[in-house]
Parts: sequence; C-alpha cells; structure tokens
Amino acid sequence: MSEATSQTVTVIVEGVPPEALFAALARPAAHLAADGSGMLRGLSEGTPAVITAAGQTFGMEMSDEQGRPYSVDNHVSAFEPGRRIAWLPAGRGRSPIGVEWSWEFTPQGEGTRIDVTCDWSRVTSEAYLARFTLPRVSAEKVRATVDAMTALAADEPR
Repeated sequence: MSEATSQTVTVIVEGVPPEALFAALARPAAHLAADGSGMLRGLSEGTPAVITAAGQTFGMEMSDEQGRPYSVDNHVSAFEPGRRIAWLPAGRGRSPIGVEWSWEFTPQGEGTRIDVTCDWSRVTSEAYLARFTLPRVSAEKVRATVDAMTALAADEPR
C-alpha cells in the first residue's frame, strides 16, 4: 500500500455561487479572516489586495504548531476565474518545496461544490518529509476554513 500524497476536503454549499467563493478567496485578507488552522497571523507587506493571475505572489505571516513565527510567499500556480485558484507556499525568498494548495469551485444545483486539495506529491526534500507530517493542516481545520470562507463569500457583492 502506498502512502497518501494528497488530501482533498469536499464541501457542497447551497446558495453561494462559485463566482462569489472565488472572489472571496482571491482576496488574501480573506484567507486571514477565514483561517481555521490558527497558523495565519497577518499579511506580509506588499501583498496584493486581490490575486488576479497565475505567477503572482502573496505573502503571509504565520506561526507554527509551537507558536514560532515565520513568513511564507505563496506562488500562485493556477488562476481560472470563477473556477480555481492554487498556490505553492515557500519560505520567504525561497523556491516552493512542492506542496500545492488548490481550491476548485464547481456549480452544483443552486450551490457550489468546493474541493480543497493539499498535494505534496512533488516534494522531493527528504529532510522536509522527515521533519513534517503532511498534510500540516488537518481535514477538520480545512473544513473550518471552508465554512468561514463560505460565510465571507455569502457577503460578497453580486
């Protein structure tokens, strides 16, 4: 049996269209407001107000499980308006290590199917794999983030 290299949390929400969810997620400040992991502490200086394209970077101030601060640059790897945003986190000033977070929005009836995936299949650093248990954010904390992001999206102007 092979070890898992990704985790997907799927949530179906009613009454919130994909476009509203996408618009909320495209604002880095919403990540901070909706964080269910307890790891996000603030936006880094120079972070754009809105993500508009693949290739952009948005920075976050974080804390690890022991409360130690660190900074990440999130490299936007996919940007499909109304449909998908993905990013590769990296230590400030470093290249991504291979973990990708992806949010996909699919219309479903009067609502939206949300698939949030953490994929670490491209991590090649044995030191990183030995140091951290992946995914670093549990499915329960991802679900809490999805619920909070959905609440923010419900308030998005349409």
